[in-house]
Amino acid sequence: MTNIDNTPIENTTSANNILPQFVDQLRHLYGIIVQNTYVKDTAKHLNRIIQDANNQTMILIVGKERVGKTTLVNGLLGREILSVDDQHPTSVNTFIRYGEQEEIKAYFLDGVVAVFDLSKLELLTTGDTFASQILREHLDYLEVYLKNDLLKSVTIIDSVSLEAGGGEMAYFSEALMNRVDEIFWVLRAGSMAMDAELLLIETLKNKGVEPLCVINGIDDEEHATAFMDSEQQRIGHLMSDFIGISAINALVAKQTDSHELWQKSQYDQLIAHIHRVAEHSDKKTYAILIRFLQWLERFRFELTVIPQRDPFQSAVENIEKYAGDTQYEYSRYQRDLAIVKEYEQEYEQVANTFKQVQTLYQLLQTIAQHDYLHDSKVEEFTEIAVHYQQMLREYRNMHSEYLREYERLDAQHKKIHGKGLMKAFFGQHTQNEFFKERVQKLNEQQEVCVAQYAKVQQAEVSMLQAIRDTQPFLIDLVKVRMSRIEQKVQKLNQQRAKDKRQLKRYAEKLNEFSCLIEAQGYIKEHLQPFLMNEQMPLKSKDIAMLEETVQAILAIDLSNNGLLARSQMNNKMESIAIPFEVQEKYPLQMLDLREEDVKSNDIPEIPKKLVVQYED
Repeated sequence: MTNIDNTPIENTTSANNILPQFVDQLRHLYGIIVQNTYVKDTAKHLNRIIQDANNQTMILIVGKERVGKTTLVNGLLGREILSVDDQHPTSVNTFIRYGEQEEIKAYFLDGVVAVFDLSKLELLTTGDTFASQILREHLDYLEVYLKNDLLKSVTIIDSVSLEAGGGEMAYFSEALMNRVDEIFWVLRAGSMAMDAELLLIETLKNKGVEPLCVINGIDDEEHATAFMDSEQQRIGHLMSDFIGISAINALVAKQTDSHELWQKSQYDQLIAHIHRVAEHSDKKTYAILIRFLQWLERFRFELTVIPQRDPFQSAVENIEKYAGDTQYEYSRYQRDLAIVKEYEQEYEQVANTFKQVQTLYQLLQTIAQHDYLHDSKVEEFTEIAVHYQQMLREYRNMHSEYLREYERLDAQHKKIHGKGLMKAFFGQHTQNEFFKERVQKLNEQQEVCVAQYAKVQQAEVSMLQAIRDTQPFLIDLVKVRMSRIEQKVQKLNQQRAKDKRQLKRYAEKLNEFSCLIEAQGYIKEHLQPFLMNEQMPLKSKDIAMLEETVQAILAIDLSNNGLLARSQMNNKMESIAIPFEVQEKYPLQMLDLREEDVKSNDIPEIPKKLVVQYED
């Protein structure tokens, strides 16, 4: 993605070794400045640098609406995880990370983190319900954790669509672009990059950033090759490379295990590029250093502003805005109510899991529909139950086939002898040999029915024993699920209580700017000497920037800006825990299938063996 003046090869090893040490230095600095709420956003940016230095390679998917960004990501994942809706495009940046436990973490603007099941992803990204709109208004970003091998080396960011006005440069979060290691700029075959996009890409080019141009939809556009050639001629100087893909083909190929479709999708090129980016760690080291130098300049500006204000008054205004703004608190409370409402609906559904289950077939359907019922013991029971049903179906088919043959032969026998087949003597007839042969075959079928009936009985015994053992276990799985939902609400209320305690601490530490003075000393005594080490892969212009910024930070005098802490503060923050009284409202529907509920009561009787005698 970036061409940072071609970092010298001889510095690569030392830079990679130094990065963990540098991160430790930044953590210490973060621990100092995070105590001061006036530089909260600046501390947040520093923490992001620390996280990004430790994190996997991050790849950002960028483009205008309806170019297939989300489908592209689904193709990489091999399944339709992210919701695709032409009417409601992705409205929140979504970080897709590796996780053994597949779930969603929703990060809200006020710092609250709520955990949702993967099934709630559409609600949080593209849903058009009232609850969806309330939640998204307060969302900062999402993290989706998936068990996918590709995500072990990279984090993929499915971003909101570019915004652009008439003749203006397209808008996209600069902070997010600065955090990533690679940018995939997505176009759709046949639809050229608009002027607003080009202005933004040119701005990136001036910063040394060259995105990879991914042209999607090559399966839909018959002139896709000509289009790609045309765009390379037009904007190739702004891009690192061009790759044409079919996200739809890739997704279908993964779902159907079609090698031919996968080849047509050309996703192998895309994945190979992702792996190359993940392995190129020397650029990441240098990029982290440059981002920190830029952060130092931001920190310098923050420190410069503080002496020019009345710190006490500014702190008071911020606290009153947070605690005294009833409209803000009402909005936040409504958001929390919406979250709890979703949890309540989920609790009700789980409590009623077995409400309509009255037969073995309904039980098997219910197990298949709910992931929280999936367990090795339950799978073992399912196999036994399905085997019983299979044995039963085979017996019914055999019995029906026997009856059809018997009725056909019986009708023929009546036509010749005037009587149906029975245990009796019949007079001579030229067709008697035929009937003897057919009766023998019927008796052979009857023996097959007898054997299959025995298998049904055996499978029935196994199934009845298995269901007696499994029913209590299934109830326990449902109880665990219900308990987890209650824990989520408890965690949300704990977060609300934590916010209240934090608000009180703001007042107690209103005059604590000593941590910023400590930060000045730490930068001078530790960070500057560390960064000035000749083994660091910094260029002369970077070192000059570092020296100038550090001197400016040290020149700011904060010693005379102590503040009088307020001993008391009106605390209007809503602190009442949101009730979650669901146990009586939605009692657990028990599962109590009896023997007569699960075994078949209309199994056809075994046909009797035929004994037909004829006179010689």
